[in-house]
Amino acid sequence: MADDHAPSPRPRSVLPPVLHDQPIRARGRDLVRVADLDERGVAEVRTDDHGVLAVGIRPDGTPFAVGNTCRHQLAKLGRERVTENGCLQCPWHRAEFDVTDGSMVSGPKGVIFGFPPYSAVVAAVGRAVPLTTAQVEIVDGVIRLAH
Repeated sequence: MADDHAPSPRPRSVLPPVLHDQPIRARGRDLVRVADLDERGVAEVRTDDHGVLAVGIRPDGTPFAVGNTCRHQLAKLGRERVTENGCLQCPWHRAEFDVTDGSMVSGPKGVIFGFPPYSAVVAAVGRAVPLTTAQVEIVDGVIRLAH
């Protein structure tokens, strides 16, 4: 990716997390530079072939790209963060997704949505209907779609 096309840092949005928040535009297979990811470790990236993906990097340095929509209430996952254990967290109810296979590893949390039986059902659905995943690699500091 050319330096003149680097995205500027994005402040936390006031848009509800069910709307895409000005996703970065992929350039061919190039999705986003690792150096351009903020402390959240993830960004929304619009691609021609996959729509908008949540693209980021895990704490161990492994890149990922997954579908951007939470299975619970359709929040945009690229609007939240990568957790210390390498999961992608939902911006609304803190459900967590394994970015290696797209499965929901923990259901929604909170006063209403954290009701254990409800959260368990949502997590089971999230495991049965995982997020889509795209194979990515890091080339010259850029997360890009693999061949």
